[in-house]
Amino acid sequence: MDKLLKLEKYQLLHNSIYWCGMIGIFILGFFTADTYVTEVMGPTEEIVSSLADIFNGMVYDSTFLLIIMSAILALILGQEFSKRTINLEVSAGHSRKQIFTSKIISYLIAFNLMALVYPVSGCIREFGRFGVADVGMFFYNIIKAIIYSCLLNSAIFLIAILICCYLQDVVKATSVTAIIIFGLSLYLGYGMMLRLPVGFLPTYQIRIVVSMKPFFQPIAILVGCIWSGILVLLSWIKFCKCDFK
Repeated sequence: MDKLLKLEKYQLLHNSIYWCGMIGIFILGFFTADTYVTEVMGPTEEIVSSLADIFNGMVYDSTFLLIIMSAILALILGQEFSKRTINLEVSAGHSRKQIFTSKIISYLIAFNLMALVYPVSGCIREFGRFGVADVGMFFYNIIKAIIYSCLLNSAIFLIAILICCYLQDVVKATSVTAIIIFGLSLYLGYGMMLRLPVGFLPTYQIRIVVSMKPFFQPIAILVGCIWSGILVLLSWIKFCKCDFK
């Protein structure tokens, strides 16, 4: 398992597509940070007054970036299926369980880090304007946003992993992933306006969490765990049936 994790880490760290996505999101966050200074924050309609508000506001709005990040994930993982590099890992004597687990861990860590680049770049841009007046409250908000965004974003990234396991083709997996995540984003946007049921969406729960002050958000935890559990199970079932010979 350790060797597989190191291999996945090496492949991602030397993948130009991953780094282009990381740099692109950093630049986007850095140059759009000023727009959050004058905007109200989420459904609570509170004016931004601190660096923590900038971070929360950018996490709130970063759900649209999940379309791009999920497509990048599908592109990178899809290449492993198309180029049959997974077959080499099987031929090397690694079990399917070890391979599957190492990919789940590596890809979720890598792309949750990519998702956090957006609000972090905004905080870097706005640090000179707001500073950190209340260090304790700042880190409270940051830690809460990071924990819940990682939990709930993982559910979205697992959709891309599931699609890759089923389609096993880089072009199809990337296209279908982008379409599905875009469809979920559209439903979230119009669902909130038309008051349709959106509470089951991880992207909606992210917005709720950063808009609320309490740390413990049981509904968000439940939604994230259910989505992740189901998607991991379905991905594993299909992964076991893939032909890697």
